[in-house]
Amino acid sequence: MDTASPKICAVILNIADTGGLVACLLSLDKTVYPNLEIIVVHNGPYKGEFENEIRRASAKIAEVVFTESNAGFAAGNNTGIKRALKNGAEYVLLLNDDTAAAPDFIDCLVSEARKDPARDMLGPRINYFSDPEKIWFSGAIFNREECVFSFPGADQLEAVYGQQEPAETAYVTGCALLASRKLIETVGMLDERYFLYWEDADWGLRALKAGFAPLVVPAAKVLHKVSSSAGGNDSPLKIYHKTRGQLLFAASHAPYARGRLIYGFIKDISWLLLKSGQTGRFLKAKAYAAGAADYLLGRGGPGPSWLWPK
Repeated sequence: MDTASPKICAVILNIADTGGLVACLLSLDKTVYPNLEIIVVHNGPYKGEFENEIRRASAKIAEVVFTESNAGFAAGNNTGIKRALKNGAEYVLLLNDDTAAAPDFIDCLVSEARKDPARDMLGPRINYFSDPEKIWFSGAIFNREECVFSFPGADQLEAVYGQQEPAETAYVTGCALLASRKLIETVGMLDERYFLYWEDADWGLRALKAGFAPLVVPAAKVLHKVSSSAGGNDSPLKIYHKTRGQLLFAASHAPYARGRLIYGFIKDISWLLLKSGQTGRFLKAKAYAAGAADYLLGRGGPGPSWLWPK
């Protein structure tokens, strides 16, 4: 163990995909960073066979934590963050279980963090697992008036986009995010009112407000199996939580945009019901309506049971 390198604890949240998690662990086990341990948080009841299988995949696992039920992305990761800080981590790395990381990506992030004390929230450039040369996330710009983000370089080939210098960003995606103990103790952890989606964007804007400078480091590389855990990019589950979460996010960061957002959701529902010929349009319209209604009614948690795969 190299004590000259700050201790990093990777928190990996898992719900159901054991095979994907094992692949992620095997990838992370190849990292060249010398002071890394892993905490796996399973959003569900204890399963001895599951724990035995994943421990065989990586000797770097320090703990396997079971939440007993699906607590959501924010609460599940917060469980791991608390354990990581208790175990003396100087940085916490949130990493999706559907990712594959380059062996030096942590070193690249830590190297940049050491250059500036404000760089306490950093993320890698994330490309598609299915198309490793195409960018999925390389930073975000917030439009407060519309309460939307734009994503420079997204869906472009990395060679065409060209940006290779670290760049400030409105937030770092929770898919792969390195946060210092200092930032976590200053800003607080993820807001557990967000069950899925928007919690990382909220964290980033809170960090900015507190004087930190979130950064994306293109030299650090991670591949992502996009939306595999939520059933796809336009699944009812994703639509519901994106809708409910965006309205909650707007209430904190762009309150004047809420009316415009609700109007936009009504237009989306109308198009799905009256003009769209796509498969599953009625269920998708129902997901938009349920997400907006549950926000207005103050409902949290996983949402209606019909959203979740049986």
